[in-house]
Amino acid sequence: MHTWLVTLCFILLSGCADGVKTEQFTTNTETALDKTTDLMWATTDNRENLTHQEAVAYCEAYEGGGFNDWRMPKTAELQELIKSKIGPSGEVINLSSSLVWASETDDSKGAFCNFKAGKCAWMEQVISISLRALPVRETKTTNEASPPPLTKPKSIEQRLQILDLLRKQKLISEEEYVLKKTAILDEL
Repeated sequence: MHTWLVTLCFILLSGCADGVKTEQFTTNTETALDKTTDLMWATTDNRENLTHQEAVAYCEAYEGGGFNDWRMPKTAELQELIKSKIGPSGEVINLSSSLVWASETDDSKGAFCNFKAGKCAWMEQVISISLRALPVRETKTTNEASPPPLTKPKSIEQRLQILDLLRKQKLISEEEYVLKKTAILDEL
């Protein structure tokens, strides 16, 4: 009876792991190699707010694991990482924020992915609140075509809606909101 209870508890508790696919990764203190994509990730983000330009510079200067060919990830790569369920408690990669910059840009916008919501979107590149850099590097060369780029908001109205949402979620200050709104409206 005792063995049966221990087995049952083990089965129930193992179901609480939230689907984290740690076997998909080979990790050490500085890097995590995703065996399905052949991408090597830093095991932690930069741990402070960065603008898009600062995030690019951070990724390019990163030398984790003794490598010097790190770069900013593409949205498609971040989306694959989100799908792999890297773990809410840093089982594979420790994120200090759920918002991570991606490499794609369009005018004043930069792409980012929200690991909590599981989605990617566009943000003004000069915004730094809660946005992090997560370096990545390729371990194998591939000849596959790149996935289509993330589409940017098509209208000024959509951009204003995103800006309003950022303000409501207190991701930008009131002053930043006014400056960005003015810049968007000046495009008319």
